[in-house]
Amino acid sequence: MIPFVADRELAEKRIAICEDCNHFRKRSRTCGTPIIGDKVGDKRTCGCFMDAKTKLSFSTCPLDFWGSLQVSHSDYLEMKKLLDEVKHSINADQKVVLYKLRNKYFGGNLKTSNCSPCLKSALNELQQIIDEYEK
Repeated sequence: MIPFVADRELAEKRIAICEDCNHFRKRSRTCGTPIIGDKVGDKRTCGCFMDAKTKLSFSTCPLDFWGSLQVSHSDYLEMKKLLDEVKHSINADQKVVLYKLRNKYFGGNLKTSNCSPCLKSALNELQQIIDEYEK
């Protein structure tokens, strides 16, 4: 599996939601005005090209229409907490949480590992989700 690419089923569910949304532009296949988006109450559409965005595992809908198909706030907090705790070492329970979250958002069924490069890669993937979530 390619990092950051959602599995096909997730991407298909997301694009179906987008295509039914009043803010979806069929011609450009964007969420609102391409690139700049549009103001919707106190929020703003993203202006993203949805055929690409729906395939990114860490993407979110700025209007929260994807619901459980995007990173939940509780998972975000769990990721933050985990990354704060494992700056210098990681225990077995933390590895389980790491791979549970990693597999949920990046797909696959990777098993917990003691391989340092594998752990570092999984931690970096979670950091990427956090960075994207905080934008």
